[in-house]
Amino acid sequence: MRSQRRDDLNADILEGHYSSALCHLANVSYRLGESTSFNPRTRAFGDNRDATDALERMEGHLSTGNNLQLNGLTCRVGRKLEIDARTESITGNEEANRLLFRQYRAPFVVPERVG
Repeated sequence: MRSQRRDDLNADILEGHYSSALCHLANVSYRLGESTSFNPRTRAFGDNRDATDALERMEGHLSTGNNLQLNGLTCRVGRKLEIDARTESITGNEEANRLLFRQYRAPFVVPERVG
C-alpha cells in the first residue's frame, strides 16, 4: 500500500475485503448468539444439517480423540445471518446491522466516504 503499486500486494484488494468481512460477520453472529448445552442432539442448529454434522464431528474429536468430558459444558451458537451482498448489510436484523459499525468519538472519526 505504501508503494501504491498493485503488484506489491500479497492479495487482491477485494479478496482481502471479503476475508475480513467474513470475520466481522462471524463476530456479529457470535455476539448475538445464545449459550446452549454442548450436545448436537439439542438441535441448536435447527434443520441445518451441515452445521449439525460439523458439531458432531467436533464433539467426536474432543471426546474420543482427546478424552474430554463434554457433559455439562455449554457452547455459544451464533445467530443465523442473511447477508445482502449488494448492500453489504444484514437482511431483516437491525440489531446485527448496528454491530457492523461503531460510534466514533472526535477527533477519531472515520468518514462515510473516503476519496
